[in-house]
Amino acid sequence: MKNTYVRVKGIIKKGEEYLVIRRWVDDHIPTPYVWEFIDAEVQHGEAPDNTVLRAIRELLSVEGSIEGIEYTWSNLLGDTHCVGIAYLCAIREADEANIVLPEEYGEWKWISREEIPRYIENTYVLHDLEGRKL
Repeated sequence: MKNTYVRVKGIIKKGEEYLVIRRWVDDHIPTPYVWEFIDAEVQHGEAPDNTVLRAIRELLSVEGSIEGIEYTWSNLLGDTHCVGIAYLCAIREADEANIVLPEEYGEWKWISREEIPRYIENTYVLHDLEGRKL
């Protein structure tokens, strides 16, 4: 059976820095956390713009805003097709002190554009970011 779903990515930018969050994935591996941007699956009937704003609110406990669409992507893995939209987003600097992550997230930090490959391990994301100014 073929399956298609839509994901959104929220790349939160402040000046020349980008917010990444560290998510727990598995206790049984040497590095149980991965760094990532905000990421969520679009729920049935939900608009992608609303999904990325919901994800920011749920993952950071603050409100976000959309600056624009940075890029789209499409991956096929077997019979599953993932279509995605990467948004460039922002949060108010005053809200940074109010960020509270869910239990499965270890920490958050601002990183420079040059540091992205040292934190983001997902090769699809790194490929999508190549040559983009953000």
